[in-house]
Amino acid sequence: MPILRNLAVLSSAALLAACATSPNRESVYRESTVDVVNRAPASMSIPVDVERTLDNDNMRAQADYHFTLGETFALDGNSARAIEEYRLTLMYDQNSVQVRLRLAAEYVKQGMVNEAVKQGKAAVEIDEKSVEAKMLLGGLYSSLRTYDEALKQYEEVLKLAPDNDDAPMFIGALYAEQKKFTEAAARFEKLAKDPENGNAHVAWYYLGRVRLEDNKDDVGGRAEHAFNQAVQMKPSFVDPLLSLGALYESTGRKEKALALFANYQEKHGPSAVVAETLAQMYLEKEDYKKALAQFAIIEAAEPEDLNARVKIAFILIQEKRYQEAIVKLEELLAKMPTADKIRFYLGAVYEEVKDYKSAIPHFLQIQMGSSFFAESRVHASYLHKLLNESDKAVEVIEAAIKEMPDHAPFYTLYASHLDDRREHKKALSMLKDAVKRFPQNAQLHYYLGNMHDRVGDKAATIETMKKVLAIEEDHVQALNYLAYTYADTGSDLESAEKLARRALELKPQDGYVLDTLGWVLFKKGLFEESVKVLEDAHRLQPEEAIIADHLGDAYYYFRMPERAKRLYEKAASLAEEQAAAAEKAARAAQAEGGNDKGTDTSGVSPEKIRAKIVIVDRQMDESGKTGRQPASSK
Repeated sequence: MPILRNLAVLSSAALLAACATSPNRESVYRESTVDVVNRAPASMSIPVDVERTLDNDNMRAQADYHFTLGETFALDGNSARAIEEYRLTLMYDQNSVQVRLRLAAEYVKQGMVNEAVKQGKAAVEIDEKSVEAKMLLGGLYSSLRTYDEALKQYEEVLKLAPDNDDAPMFIGALYAEQKKFTEAAARFEKLAKDPENGNAHVAWYYLGRVRLEDNKDDVGGRAEHAFNQAVQMKPSFVDPLLSLGALYESTGRKEKALALFANYQEKHGPSAVVAETLAQMYLEKEDYKKALAQFAIIEAAEPEDLNARVKIAFILIQEKRYQEAIVKLEELLAKMPTADKIRFYLGAVYEEVKDYKSAIPHFLQIQMGSSFFAESRVHASYLHKLLNESDKAVEVIEAAIKEMPDHAPFYTLYASHLDDRREHKKALSMLKDAVKRFPQNAQLHYYLGNMHDRVGDKAATIETMKKVLAIEEDHVQALNYLAYTYADTGSDLESAEKLARRALELKPQDGYVLDTLGWVLFKKGLFEESVKVLEDAHRLQPEEAIIADHLGDAYYYFRMPERAKRLYEKAASLAEEQAAAAEKAARAAQAEGGNDKGTDTSGVSPEKIRAKIVIVDRQMDESGKTGRQPASSK
């Protein structure tokens, strides 16, 4: 039971702290040997020696000097120097109980408990009636789990000071530490019910802890009763409140625990300790605004708590309060410049607000060896692409591959960049090497098949897509690509339909998959069915030229020329926009040294679509003369 195990030690530490900051320096030395007068009869007195008197004064001055330095170092948190000065003080005043208690306090801070015990024992030997020294020694023995010696000291305190409220509390803690729960409970209960005890609320709290430890399931609710008593007696006492809330949570009453903590914060808070628990509970409920308020309490109470600031930043991101998140992350990064996680998320937030130029440097500062290296390089390269900085995008990913050649996603992004630059032969060569390095990587094989298609090798495209499906049978992109390739070449339409329908099962709202299925049905001559499917595809992807073109074809062959014309016109317009964008990218890539003039079979020709419009117009004129009606009017 850790909280009970540390009770005596913590309380002793409080006593030590009190010793170490006592302002009454005169009382410290009232029992000092330098104050002992000559008690011999006057007739037998040694004549006053002026030099000796000066020595005594000098010793007092030296003791005061070193003691003052010890106090100063102790207050500054420099225990090592404080120990030196207190030890020097003892050279001039060996019998000072208070100096030994101060020295023990500093030894404890340094983790030198055995040395502290020596000083505590020395203090007790000097003054056997010193309650303060015995309480200190009891606490030190307790920390060493020398329970009998600790108990002896506390029992002696009670003999010297029967009204002392602390000693019986520590005795109860010692019993609890030894799992003597009956004896511990008896001590705490007596203290809790004592009307003269000013710390009865503390006794109720520890009684609850003992009851809980004695019976983990707390049959009868005895621990809950004790915690409630402590809270009612002193509502601002945090420890029993936390224990009561934890008890509620462990017994399935989370909402009651939440209400308990929230009520405390409203009426007695804010408490940073309660805020830590409450914030976590709000996070679990995804109530980020309330969680943020609790983390703000922690941050205000503990400005150097960087963990709280990190969580605040992530909540701000979750709440899409990106500018506030940026400020918080920049502050954190100033304090933790090597924190890759903070730097990565700062880059990601800049990316989210489309400030790519600010995001890229943060991503690039994350070095090899960091768990964020690979993803940071992918982001940096992709953002250079969005900024139309094709050379830099390629440079970043090529450097990343050199540093981390066994990271497969680098190669897929690299292939994408080369595709944009129309360096298809280079991409094809690179991907052939990549699939040798990663023979079971389905996505790399998929990109390789795609690149075979880019250079017009349909047979290699089909074989490679089959390889993808052999590795990953439900690879939607490969299912769709192979089905479309079969349809486009007019070969194996039955397999094409099966593949497309399987892809659609996996992604029923994908416009491109619907387009493939519609195109397969069109190739099979099932025009009415193809119209229905292609209309759904166009609804999902209204700005895709090739889908509009396919739907135009389906309308045309289903004898709906007016609708066909409208779709062809839209498809032609979209295709022209896409062609212009592609041409601009190609010129930029060529200027940067790209473009190996590989065949590009992607996209749809605006000229071919315009030619279809001419044919439709001519046939509409002819049908108007003959009176032929479209099938939809029958």
